[in-house]
Amino acid sequence: MKLKRLILLITAAISLLLLSGCMTLLQEMTIQQDGSGTLRFALGVETEFYPQFQEMIPEGYELENLLTPLLLDENVNNIEKENFQSGGLTWEAIQMDIPDVALVFEEDRSFGPVTLSISQDQGVYTLEQTLDLAESNMSIPGVNLLDLTGAEYTVRLITPQITDTNGIQEEAGTSVWEVSVSELVQGGEIINLQADYVLEPYEGTFIAWETFFPYVVIGFLATGVISILVVIIVNTTGKREKKREIKF
Repeated sequence: MKLKRLILLITAAISLLLLSGCMTLLQEMTIQQDGSGTLRFALGVETEFYPQFQEMIPEGYELENLLTPLLLDENVNNIEKENFQSGGLTWEAIQMDIPDVALVFEEDRSFGPVTLSISQDQGVYTLEQTLDLAESNMSIPGVNLLDLTGAEYTVRLITPQITDTNGIQEEAGTSVWEVSVSELVQGGEIINLQADYVLEPYEGTFIAWETFFPYVVIGFLATGVISILVVIIVNTTGKREKKREIKF
């Protein structure tokens, strides 16, 4: 029995070693004005390696198994499962409808290395998500030998309006986090994602800071260059005028 378990662990380690750099994991939560929403998880594997991935992934590590605590919740319905190809990857996706997102995540909900909760204070909702492999019940064989440079985990939150976030706010109601998988599973990092949002739509024209910041820098540089040129021109003109003075 011990020999069988050892063979399984070695096989799983080899398979993960081969597949680790060609996996992409996406998590997307969409919240509507009435508080309802959808939660979607998608796992993409390079199509070339997908058959091997299905055969060799350790038991219990399948996307559906990791999400079981949510899928069995009575407040979650209309569960849809997809399998499709896009961008050279074969995807497995699970999407669930949630009539009241804040209610479902009122208390900490854990699935795999993810712990997710939503609190509310005077109309402002705070989403907190922690990624911590060490505190989860997951154990990946040979994790320190894996090359995870190509593995990606993207988390996206879409709401009527985000008021604060430690992620990248692409739009008034969208925050994105790009998580380093190597830091998560090999470095033992505890990664915290946080965003405040409200259910009222954003009014006005939103300019993402990531878009605005380069223009600010360019503006400062251009102003500096113009100032230097003005000083040079003024000094040069002044010296020429002094040379033209004739004293008797």
